[in-house]
Amino acid sequence: MTPLPPRHYVALALSAISLVSATVYAGSESYGAPRRTGAPAQESGSQFGITGDWGGLRNSFQDAGVTLDGFYAGETFVIAKGGVSRGTVFGGLFKLGLTAQLEPLLGWQGATFRVSGLAPHGTSGSRHAGDISLFSNIDAYDSVRLVDFWLEQRLLEDTLSVKIGQLLLDDEFALTDSATLFINSSFGAAYTAVTPMPLATYPSGALGIRARIEPVKGLYGQLAVYDGNPSQADYPDPTTGRTTNVKRNGTDWALRQSEGYLWAGEIGYQRTDEYPGAYRIGFLHHTDGFVSLSTPGKIDGSNNSGYFVLDQTLWQKSGSTKEGLAGFVRGISAQEKRNPMSRSIQTGLTYTGLVNSSDKLGLAYARNQISQYRTPGGDSERITEVSYQYPLQSYLKVQPDLQFIQHPGGSAAIPNAWVVGVRAIVEF
Repeated sequence: MTPLPPRHYVALALSAISLVSATVYAGSESYGAPRRTGAPAQESGSQFGITGDWGGLRNSFQDAGVTLDGFYAGETFVIAKGGVSRGTVFGGLFKLGLTAQLEPLLGWQGATFRVSGLAPHGTSGSRHAGDISLFSNIDAYDSVRLVDFWLEQRLLEDTLSVKIGQLLLDDEFALTDSATLFINSSFGAAYTAVTPMPLATYPSGALGIRARIEPVKGLYGQLAVYDGNPSQADYPDPTTGRTTNVKRNGTDWALRQSEGYLWAGEIGYQRTDEYPGAYRIGFLHHTDGFVSLSTPGKIDGSNNSGYFVLDQTLWQKSGSTKEGLAGFVRGISAQEKRNPMSRSIQTGLTYTGLVNSSDKLGLAYARNQISQYRTPGGDSERITEVSYQYPLQSYLKVQPDLQFIQHPGGSAAIPNAWVVGVRAIVEF
């Protein structure tokens, strides 16, 4: 992120109002089909957000198969102790989206269209904390950009689906639903801040195609291929280390052989009974050449990583489908000679229903192992996060958050950092 420019002061004021009167990815996702992008699901109260039904217009849209969604999230964090320096930072994210079921609109059975855009802004607190993994999962450069632009077709009684267009990898692969409460990026997309693989993850979607098959209920497999560099202005070429002057608007739709391709595959099983859960194993394979960390100047071949996810409801309150305790474990491994981070393990617990049926309290821990070729002798960055989300209204949530970051950046030379803050989200 860059320093907050004057044109964003209105957004800052709106966020401050929501913070005083009161998380983005802490919605009530199920363990069923892949999550949809857009605003977090409503858990109680009005079907719509703070702007209501628009005099019945939104309800009419829904009857026609069209859903409009949007939210604004704002956060303020203080690097209270340790890190590179002390500091207070503000960050925000504005997102709008539209999802259309094409059967009621056009008679096109089993087809769905999605388009969305977002505008992150503010100042990155990681320049103060010194962490490599980014302690805020909305930390991104100031921009207004297209994210989703895809068409999905479901076939064979919904056992097969094919999606094509501009896609996000982190919407469908390595999902860890119990971790959606947490704000640190370690619990979101797999170590995107510390791999030279240009990935189709927030805030950059990429041209791609994904096929998913579920031959029996709960058992699925999926395979996708994406543009090797979704945004040349944001992701350096892993061979040359150079970026271009392409604008950061999310529409870099050229497929270039020199950029290679990113393949992703996953198989898993999802339980939807009394104690829902998900168990996944998958891989990423990027076909471009990558600079070797072990031999300066040498270009290695493709880059690979693998992961597993264990996500399980551990206890459920009698008579409730969402109140209870859930836990997760996720592990990631990558080639040490080609990735600054070679391994990561994350685990945590989330309890829903402490004060009311929708509030969430969570504790999570991540250990991100830094490659010995990046840091001689090897080291790790460790994150402990405690977070609590409280819904003031069905459309307004507030989330105080505390993080303790040991060896920020994988360096014992940087003092352990204490980061404390609050996030609020208003759904439209």
